Parts: sequence; C-alpha cells; structure tokens
Amino acid sequence: MMKRRFSHYRWVTLISFAVMYNFVYLGRFNVNNNMERFVADVGMKDVQTYILSVSIFLSYAAGSVFNGYLADRVGAKRIVVCGGLGTILMNVFISMEHVWGLLLGTWIINGFFQSMIWVGGISMLSHWWEECSKGQGIGIANFFSGISHVTAYLLPIMLLSLWPHISWRIAMVIPMGALLVFVILFGIFAVEKPADKNLDEYIIKNPRHEKREEALRKRAKEDKKPWLYFLRLRNFWWWCTIALISSICRYGLLNWIPVYYKQTSGEEVLSETFSNLTLPIGMAFGTLVITWVAETKLFYNKGIVVTAMAALCGTLVVTFPMLENTQSVLVGIFFMGFALYGINGILWVHAIDQGCRVFAGSVAGIFNGFAYFGAFLETVLFPAVLRLFDNNYLVIFVCMEILCIFMVVCGIVVSKKNTIISPEIKE
Repeated sequence: MMKRRFSHYRWVTLISFAVMYNFVYLGRFNVNNNMERFVADVGMKDVQTYILSVSIFLSYAAGSVFNGYLADRVGAKRIVVCGGLGTILMNVFISMEHVWGLLLGTWIINGFFQSMIWVGGISMLSHWWEECSKGQGIGIANFFSGISHVTAYLLPIMLLSLWPHISWRIAMVIPMGALLVFVILFGIFAVEKPADKNLDEYIIKNPRHEKREEALRKRAKEDKKPWLYFLRLRNFWWWCTIALISSICRYGLLNWIPVYYKQTSGEEVLSETFSNLTLPIGMAFGTLVITWVAETKLFYNKGIVVTAMAALCGTLVVTFPMLENTQSVLVGIFFMGFALYGINGILWVHAIDQGCRVFAGSVAGIFNGFAYFGAFLETVLFPAVLRLFDNNYLVIFVCMEILCIFMVVCGIVVSKKNTIISPEIKE
C-alpha cells in the first residue's frame, strides 16, 4: 500500500512539474516572439536589441547557482512556484513599459525568476526518483523542456491567427494566463518530499551512494556551502565544461546553421522549420531515450554515453556542408538535437548522483549556470569568428567541430574517473 502511494505521488509530482515547464518558455521567448513589433513601438537600436536578447542568459546563469542552493535549503516547491509567478509578473510589467532601460531591467529580473524553476524541479525530483529510475524521471521532465520550444513557437502563431491585429502588449500577456493555470495546478498537486504525505524516503541500495549522502547531510548540518566543496573536485570541472560546450553547440546550431543555409542555398523555409520544430523535437526525444540508456546496467558510466553523443555530434557537423536538400538537413538537425539534448539530460541525472537528495538543486544550479554562460558566450564567440574570417559561414562548422572534439575528450576523462560511484567525501 505504501509503495503504491509513493508511486502515485511520484508520478503526480513529475507530471505536474513537467507539464507546467512546457509553458515556462512562453515567458522566456515572449520578447523574441514579438521582437519586430517590439522594436518598432519602443524604437530600439540594433545594439539595444542585442543587449536585450542576451541579457537573460547572464541573469539566468547567475540566478541558477544561487537558486539551486536556495531550493535545497528553503524548499524546492516554493522556489518553483515563486519562479513561475515572478516570470508571469515580469512579462506583464514588460507589456506596460515604454522605456528601453526599464525593459532591460525587467527582462534581467525575469531571467532570475526563470532560473528558479528548473533547478527547483531537479531538487524536488531527487526525493522521488531513486538510483534505478531517476533517468526515466529526469528524461520525462527534460522531454517537456524540449517540447516547450515547440509550444512557445506555435501558441503565439495560433494567437495571431485568431486575432491578427492584436497588439504586442496584449500578445505578451495572454500566454502568461496559460502559464498561471499550470503554476497553480503544480502548486496544488506537486508534493515536495515523501514525508509531506507521511511516506518514507526511498532507500539507497548502493552502499557508496549511501555513504556519499550521509557525508553531504553532515556537511549541510554544518552549514558549509556546497559549491565550495563541489568546485574543488577536479572531475566536477570537467562536467561543468561539458555543460558549457554542449550549450554553445546547441545555441550555435539554433542561431547560425539556418543562416548558413539561407546564405548558401536560399532555403529560407529551413530556418523556421529547423529552429522551431525539428531541432526541439529531436532534443525532446534525445533526452527521453539517452537518460534512460545512461541508467541501464550496460551504460551506467555516464561519461561513456557523453563521449558517444559528442562523437555523433562531431560526425554530423562534418556532414552538414555536404548536404544539399532540405530533407537531409532536417534529418541531420533532428539527430544533432537528439545527441546534444541527450547530453543535457545526463547532466541533470548526474546532478542527483553528485549532490544526492541533499544538494541536487545546488549541483544542478552550477551546471545550469555554466550552460547558460555558454549560451551567452555563443552570442559573442561565433559573430567574432565570422567577422575575423570575412563572414565565411563554413567557419561556424569548424568551430563546432573543435568544440565537439573537446567534448569527446571531456567525456573520456569523466568516464575514467567516474564520480558517480565516489565512496565518500574527503574534507
């Protein structure tokens, strides 16, 4: 009976979080979706538009580190709800503003609120999904994260098709109504910990994992900051590097490869299909499959899976300039998203392995911080390289190939020093 109740609340918590997160990206892409009308109304210059677009990456990165720790200490569920409500409020504020400086400040704060949601979710799920099944739980949650890109693309299109003359300010607010509904549902149905329903925590079967969690609990009671410990681990930096590089490649793929095909073959339709449908669908199924595979007994060393996915990415990058028709490019894009977001999913599984139930949010926050700093670096790195090589877009593929090779190296390193089964914490 207790096992059945545990399973019930575990799935209710997962689904309520995952479905809500499917709508979170509406609050992140709202400005981009309305950018043309936004610029025309407010009168922004190109540099102001660029700053507005990338500012959210930095506030999200910094906020992830802080909010991951906060979720572990004050409660993950309240952090998620706070992040959702804050996102809604900031988007509503933006719809009423007319000054670029206020828009920028509000959008930066929005990034901070957005950063609460995913890390809080990882912290909460760590209490429900044990060693043998957490790949499944994280995979499903991250699947909805991938699909959220599709939702954030299609919902505004549907809105404009129903009301073609709607103002961008109203178009900013209406999607927030959908997010509000699912934040409320999450607040009602999600259960932070089994103890909240008078249920026992799951038992850790791996003795080394158990020792690790006991050591981390001791550290938490002594109020020692978790990042001071984790960032002293040499192998931990390799995982952070994987988060950084995979994010650079993901956003480089999203932003620049459609531009390359438009410049070389005039495939303008590819840009829309690729960035808003094909890539996110590949991402969604990639994380669903790869996180499950990484938790099987055959592939329990996650470094090996990272190595394989990074090698697949590198192979696909080499082939892209050789592809001549839209269908083959889209197939390649699908599998690129599949591999890259598969790596992304492994990061969150490893966050629970590394931080256990004590500091899962803190580790996820550090990984997410590096990932979104990578997203910011992509906006600086690739344009700079293009200018250096006279807008030769082939250099984008060269850069991505180098990054994929380095990610393969990172995967090999962490596979040899498998921190997942680290027996204890050494002070």
